[in-house]
Parts: sequence; C-alpha cells; structure tokens
Amino acid sequence: MTNKLSEDYIDACMGAKQTLQFLPEPPSELQKRHVYIIKVCYDLSLRLKEVRVSDVAETINVTLPSITKNITTLEKKGYLIKEQNSKDKRVVNIELSDKGLALYQAQIYDFHKKNSELFKDIPEEDIHITIKTIHEIYRLMEKEYR
Repeated sequence: MTNKLSEDYIDACMGAKQTLQFLPEPPSELQKRHVYIIKVCYDLSLRLKEVRVSDVAETINVTLPSITKNITTLEKKGYLIKEQNSKDKRVVNIELSDKGLALYQAQIYDFHKKNSELFKDIPEEDIHITIKTIHEIYRLMEKEYR
C-alpha cells in the first residue's frame, strides 16, 4: 500500500463519518446513543432468550457502569423494562417496552428500509467488501496503535 492510498482511506473515513448526520433525530428526551442502545437490545433479543445489561455492554464494548446509567435513563423514560434474571437474582434482564419497540420501528427499521431502496444500485457484494475492509483496517490499526 502506498502512503497516498493510506491518506485516501482516511479521507474516505472522514467522509463516511459525515453520513452519520443523516441518522434520524431522536426524540428530544433521548440522545443518539440511546437509540443505538435500543437497536442493540432489539438485535440481542432476536438471538437470546434473556438479554442482560452485561450483554449490551459487551456488544457495544463499554463498561457495565457506563451502560447501566444509559439503561436506567431508558427505563425511566419508558423505553425499556428491567427485570431480575430468572436464574440469578443478581443479574438484570432488559427488554424493549411498547414505546421502545415503536422507537425501534420509526428510528431504525424505517431508516434502513429507506436506505435499502436508496442503495439499490450499489451491488451488495461491494457493500459487503466495504464493511469487511473497514472492520479489518480498524482491527489492524487498533492492534498497532493501542
């Protein structure tokens, strides 16, 4: 790889970061990170019988105290329901409330449905390769620079 190609890659990443501005604005009582946590909870609920707070923390690579604060905010605002784990009372499970599911539909599902139509002329293979490449370059840079 040449230095110029490395520069072009970083420039493309800066441009890609700007696409985040097109994410739907969350309700005024929430921040974008809260919507992302709702997405993660939804995705985990499709794979796991019980979603624990620690599952969310692990998935988004944050500390348990950090995610607990955000989960508590989402619970207080009615987007999540917290319950004790059926097998271990020290563990807290979470699930989306009806309000959380409605937010998921409006903020995440509908947005990606629109994008799937918007991107229809880009071959899926190109998108898969782009995603794979970004993850691999990140992994290499993280290993080298952290």
